[in-house]
Amino acid sequence: MKKLVYLAVFGLLISSCSNNSSVNDYLKSNSSKNISIINLNPKKDYEMLIVESSDCPYCHKLQQDLTTNQELINSLKNIEVAPILADDTSKLYEITINNHKIEGTGQDIAYDLGVNAYPNIFFLNKSGKVVLNVPGYVKPNVMSCIANYITSKSYKTTDINAYLKQNKCIS
Repeated sequence: MKKLVYLAVFGLLISSCSNNSSVNDYLKSNSSKNISIINLNPKKDYEMLIVESSDCPYCHKLQQDLTTNQELINSLKNIEVAPILADDTSKLYEITINNHKIEGTGQDIAYDLGVNAYPNIFFLNKSGKVVLNVPGYVKPNVMSCIANYITSKSYKTTDINAYLKQNKCIS
């Protein structure tokens, strides 16, 4: 009889774990939670979408740079900064990137964008087209140059590495 009870409990456990509904579906359908969807679509001409992880030391360093480095703050004044946590499943976001609408948690968006290193920064134009992807942390002076590369529209005519060398942002 004990074996039968254990099998029944084990079967219920397996069936509940193999349920195909995702956290995303749960959040959308659970109206008592009253979860709003955060729109990440660019409102300015350019957006810096930062996909980060809560346990990433370089993500914390980037956050610090964005709030304390005056050169970087000035260079980002015309760029909307939109951070999302890839390991956060408590919020829902929506964004259209390269004509592909993504709606889901930070984890869903990171997965859809193929992010596998943090921070991962996507610079988007107003229509949601990725104009540059920067995987990983870069120093504030280099990030400031990257922001200028974007806002000056140099990405349309010049390779990012050539631009950074021409402007003495890297050696």
